[in-house]
Amino acid sequence: MTDLLKTLNRPALEALGIEGFSYGYGDRVRFGELDALNHVNNAVYLRWFENIRVSYVQDYGLTSYGAPDDPQLVVRRVTADYFAPVLQNAVYVVTARTTLVKPSSFIMEYGLFVDGRCMASGEAVGVSLSADGSARQNHRPDAVRAMVERDGAKTEGFDPSGH
Repeated sequence: MTDLLKTLNRPALEALGIEGFSYGYGDRVRFGELDALNHVNNAVYLRWFENIRVSYVQDYGLTSYGAPDDPQLVVRRVTADYFAPVLQNAVYVVTARTTLVKPSSFIMEYGLFVDGRCMASGEAVGVSLSADGSARQNHRPDAVRAMVERDGAKTEGFDPSGH
């Protein structure tokens, strides 16, 4: 993997032995991400999940984090499960997908893979708020379509006519 930070789509992920995800990127573990046991620190996984979430919501059109009228996306809850240690210099792939979309919230799943093996997974609940953060805001229809088409996300609470 020469271009580690390149976004990886479903075919690229499947070529790496990673099934079920359509969005990811690769990187290499750095020394500063290790704990006293020479493993990746547990908190670092949450940072990696946050990094891919930010990239994902921008690529899928949920927000750009820049325009004054952009919705604010906040995390209501995040979890992580650790299955095996990841060590210095390991090349890893972090993945994300949306599993459920409601009008103003969504559930994302994450996977962290080394050599096609899942080393950690996680889940987050994201909420879309108005630009000033004062109230929930419905997701942009194009973003919902992208989550359904790319990830196979289920929808709940939407009008079948698309309104």
